[in-house]
Amino acid sequence: MSYATSPRILFLDAHDSFTNNIVSLLETRLSGVEVTVVRIDQHILDFPSFLKNFDAVVAGPGPGHPRKATDIGLIAQLWRLNDQHVLPVLGICLGFQSLVLAFGGSVVPLPNPRHGIVRKVTSNNTSIFEAITSISPVQYHSLHAVLHQNAFRPEEPLKSDHDLVALAWDVEVDNQDPNQTIAHNANPDAILMAVKHKTKPFYGLQFHPESICSDQAAQQLVDNWWTEAQRWNRQRKAQTHLHAVEKAVCERSQKMSDPSMLINDLQELSLPDMHDPIAGCDIKITPPLADSFPCRVISRILPLDGLTVPRIWDILQVDDGDAVVLDAEPHQRADTGTHSAIGILGPSTIKLEYSVGSGKVNFRQGAHQCSVDLSSFDNSIFGYLKAFMSARRAIGGDPNIPFWGGLVGYINYEACLETIDMTTSSHSGKPDISFVFVERSVVVDHQRQQLHIQSIKLEDDDWIETTCFRLATKTTPIWGPRSVPIDRSVLKSVITYPDSTSYMRKIRKCQDYIHSGDSYELCLTNQASINASHLCNPWPLYLHLRSLNAAPFSAYMRLGSMTLLSSSPERFMRWTRPGISNASTAETSTVQFRPIKGTVKRYPNGPDGPAITLQEATTLLSSSKERAENLMIVDLIRHDLHGVVGSGNVRVPKLMVVEEYATLFQLVTVVEGTLINHSPTTLSNVPSLTTSPNSSPGTSRPVTPSSSSTSSIASRNRKIRRRTTTTDKPTPTPPTTNKKTGIDVLAASLPPGSMTGAPKRRSCALLRQIEEEKPRGIYSGVVGYMDVGGGGDFSVVIRSAFRWDGDMVYDDAEGKGQEKEKRDMWT
Repeated sequence: MSYATSPRILFLDAHDSFTNNIVSLLETRLSGVEVTVVRIDQHILDFPSFLKNFDAVVAGPGPGHPRKATDIGLIAQLWRLNDQHVLPVLGICLGFQSLVLAFGGSVVPLPNPRHGIVRKVTSNNTSIFEAITSISPVQYHSLHAVLHQNAFRPEEPLKSDHDLVALAWDVEVDNQDPNQTIAHNANPDAILMAVKHKTKPFYGLQFHPESICSDQAAQQLVDNWWTEAQRWNRQRKAQTHLHAVEKAVCERSQKMSDPSMLINDLQELSLPDMHDPIAGCDIKITPPLADSFPCRVISRILPLDGLTVPRIWDILQVDDGDAVVLDAEPHQRADTGTHSAIGILGPSTIKLEYSVGSGKVNFRQGAHQCSVDLSSFDNSIFGYLKAFMSARRAIGGDPNIPFWGGLVGYINYEACLETIDMTTSSHSGKPDISFVFVERSVVVDHQRQQLHIQSIKLEDDDWIETTCFRLATKTTPIWGPRSVPIDRSVLKSVITYPDSTSYMRKIRKCQDYIHSGDSYELCLTNQASINASHLCNPWPLYLHLRSLNAAPFSAYMRLGSMTLLSSSPERFMRWTRPGISNASTAETSTVQFRPIKGTVKRYPNGPDGPAITLQEATTLLSSSKERAENLMIVDLIRHDLHGVVGSGNVRVPKLMVVEEYATLFQLVTVVEGTLINHSPTTLSNVPSLTTSPNSSPGTSRPVTPSSSSTSSIASRNRKIRRRTTTTDKPTPTPPTTNKKTGIDVLAASLPPGSMTGAPKRRSCALLRQIEEEKPRGIYSGVVGYMDVGGGGDFSVVIRSAFRWDGDMVYDDAEGKGQEKEKRDMWT
């Protein structure tokens, strides 16, 4: 039992994707409680002595079976503790099943697993269920616990020789016929939901009180358990003290003849000096690094005047070499974004590439190329990216524009797996992460009908003016537009689909793993290849795709030998630029996820048929199956987010709402968190260069190209101090503070849960096996940007096609020894 000032709870984590949600529930509902998380497979030499640092233990949920030692690890030791080492324990899901198994019960599969399902639970209104008349928690389990032969009859008392007492059951009927006259259960009529030990302070719950869809009564159970745990600890402490006093009195009477011995013995009765379980760690405290002076955003505003993203592409001729376009124009939504960004790249553009397992970043700028070792960045590509962006901060841009400049690119699925410590192999010549550092950009504000021409390059006024002139006059270079119509022969390409027999076998394998309790949800993927008769211009293909499936996170990227055409509707993650509110000195940033699970075609009978209504789509997406899939990913994302922003800083402002898109209806949830840094970076409060001399700071007005404005901008720009020591260096100074940014949340949340399932790590391992370790590549990864102002936005790569130049097929024309011709191959 802990003697620390604040009560302490040990949480045993079975590598689950809901752990941090339970920790947040404990720390927010139980006043003053500190929770320490330890993995079940962590080596602890003397576990009973280690437990003396804590007041109670929570044995958490996780994948697998409680009979397998590798699945429960340290949890098994809780039930074997000697009486003098026993602590109050709450087992949840896997922890609950382990408790039942340890004291004479059994754990068997459910015929129909229950994952992400809200069910009414019936209790006997005793113990921690006292005064709780109704409870509807979320269940995540493929297995169920059985105490004895009659365990499914709540009205019958348990046999007296059992150590456990049943507290609650699920007795609801699983399936009901639509005519409401026939009901039947594939599962047992009653399923054990909660137990307690007769003499020891052990409690267990099969369901998940921390889920976003569990009701308040389920959360109240945690309060009730903690009340019981504290009561037991007080009684134990009183008994321990009484025994110590009795012993002291007894020995004192025997040793009165030697007072020195009495003094020594009484000193030994004082409480031991309990140590923090992690106090032995080597923690370095280093002073914060002084911030380098940020650069200034130069920008001009023009009226949109009918220009579109494809037309801007034509005018600026951006398709030579590498190109990046983040395109919200096809499907603008206020809640997903109303801005499109076109990066203007050139020979001096910085390019960063990384391959999993390499331990280094390939840095290229023009003819200069080098490799940067990641050992100075915690051996993490994300540590490097965080330092890289920290050294390239900017101020003065329009606060309404989400992108001023910065890194734009992709993180593929294999690089995502590396963030959860899964070893994958890289493919030669195909970087797993690729970014370009965009210093010049054109951003379209579709809502305000404005063009923002921006640069973070030093003394770049000439480019600003030239670009403004070309866009204002809609002047296309004499060599003509590049947005040529699509080559119709491409539409007759040969498409190779996955083998249906093999695919069905993989689906059955997924179902087997779910039934065995190894996963709650598995997101199986497969690939189709498209072989065109000849090499195709990808930009017209992209324009054709966006016309067929308008999406808010469309993207076109040409990075090195990779080309991506994406019409993704799903935001993975966005974070806002950090700011300081008037009510606090802390620097805060809002992080948002928008997972999609649940899809209905808007035109189920084809594009020429009638569209279903929003009401009809809502009815279809209200099934328990669709809602369960969405809920599992929502709870997983809450866990990922809690792990960085901390307990109590995550919210769900929109839960399972049907949204209408061009071709589909989607079931969408919004999960948000607040990053709080109490030692904010101090930046100069400098107004944007779009600000009129007569305007107040923070306001801007559209301007048109003129010679006088050029000299005005240049004059003001020469007065701007700009850092010169780190901007173009491949190796930024490693961060020396614990300041959290959106990049930390990004690293902690990959791969996207909507593309993996839950628990994430176990599910990803199973999927690699089922998918025969074939790389997913860019599909299932993320694409987006990290802004020099401190924000960022990434979408999930779905409903997309990509190609690598090295994968192109060379065909001998008609097999007559003539010159070989390139053929396109898309995945």
